[in-house]
Amino acid sequence: MRTHAPRTVPMVDWESEHLPFRTIWQAAHTLRDTDPLDRYRRFPSRMGAAVLVHAAYEGFVNEALERLFPVVWRQEKTFFRSDPFQGWLGKTLYLAHELGISLNRAKRPYRTVAELNAWRNDLVHSRTIRGAGISRSDAYAKRPTERRPIAFQMLTPVFVARCFDDVAALADMVLEGAQSQRRAELSHLGTMAFWGPASSGGAALRQ
Repeated sequence: MRTHAPRTVPMVDWESEHLPFRTIWQAAHTLRDTDPLDRYRRFPSRMGAAVLVHAAYEGFVNEALERLFPVVWRQEKTFFRSDPFQGWLGKTLYLAHELGISLNRAKRPYRTVAELNAWRNDLVHSRTIRGAGISRSDAYAKRPTERRPIAFQMLTPVFVARCFDDVAALADMVLEGAQSQRRAELSHLGTMAFWGPASSGGAALRQ
């Protein structure tokens, strides 16, 4: 009886990389694009887009810190706990300081990013808004009086568009700062922080 040698399945070495902040950025754009299409979903789409823009920027900043300054990144929870580089915005200021980027905190794009951070904090820490008063019945019937959180009032199309523009601009400034110092750690992102492949990888047969 003829027997066959067991088939040998070749082995491969593989690697992959996924940049979540780029996928989040694309999702933010998808939500914003529904704003002019469906008037019943405009406000929820706008809110979701702004939250995702915040998340995408935070992801990019963390990526930049981890690659450019790994020693600092390993101490992230303590290093960014207090001034002068406290919190989410402190990470941006640290990157700017180390990469020689001049930021005017009173002007765009930094001011918008700071406003977005404040808006996000107001949103996630929102509390019940209560109100009472006396109105004419016919006026109230046409437009009921309702107090809305500041975070809701800020969420205008102009504000959301400015967040998209200025978050991208500030992230690209970080890339330019790294390039000007001939730092190669962020070269995988190209010249634009948020636009480009979100994942890459490959495999090779083992010899």
